[in-house]
Amino acid sequence: MTTLQAPLPTTAPTRDFRPSANVRSLTLVAGGALFAVGNLLHPLEHSDTAHEYPTWVAAHVLFGIGAVLIAAGMTVLTRRFAASRTGLVGLGITWLGMVLIPGGVVMEAWVRPLMDHHGFAAVEEASLAYTMLAGTSNLVGPALIAIAAIRHRLLPLWAALAIPGITVGALLYPVLPKEGYGIIPGTVLFGIGIAAAGWLSRSE
Repeated sequence: MTTLQAPLPTTAPTRDFRPSANVRSLTLVAGGALFAVGNLLHPLEHSDTAHEYPTWVAAHVLFGIGAVLIAAGMTVLTRRFAASRTGLVGLGITWLGMVLIPGGVVMEAWVRPLMDHHGFAAVEEASLAYTMLAGTSNLVGPALIAIAAIRHRLLPLWAALAIPGITVGALLYPVLPKEGYGIIPGTVLFGIGIAAAGWLSRSE
C-alpha cells in the first residue's frame, strides 16, 4: 500500500520591477537630447542681465531635466563598459555630476533673477563647494568615459569624442571672448554623444 504524498508548495516567481534595458536606454536618449537642446537655448555668457534673456528659464529647466534623465538611465551603459574600470569610474563620476546639476538650475533660473549682483555673488560664494564638486565631476567623468570608449572601441569614434565636449568646452572658456563659445557647443556635443550611447545600448 502506497501513501499519498501531498504536492509540494509552489512559490510565485519574483517579479522584477526594475526598468528594462530598453527603457533605460530611451531615458538616456531623451536626457541627452534635452540636455543638448537646453544648452542651445542658453545665452553665451552669464552677465548681470543674462537672466533677462527670453529663454533663460526654459534653457535651465530643459537641461536640468535632461541631467536627471541622464542620471536615471546611465546604468544601461555599465554592461557596455564592464571591461573597463576607467569607463565605470567615469560613468559613476558623470552620474554624480548630473545629479548635482539641478541644484545649480534652481539657483540660476529662479534665485538669480531675484537678487542684485552682490546678493547673488554672496550665494555663489556660499555654495562654492557644491559648484566645484558638480563642475569637477562633469569635467573628469566624461573624459574618462571617452578614454575607455576609444581604448576599447565601446562606441563609434564620433560619439566617444562628442562626450568629452563638455570637458573641452569648460577648459577653453577662460581663453575665449565669451564663455559660451566653448561651453555651449561642448555641452551640446556631450548631450548628443550620451544620447547616441543610450541608443546603441538598447536591449543589452
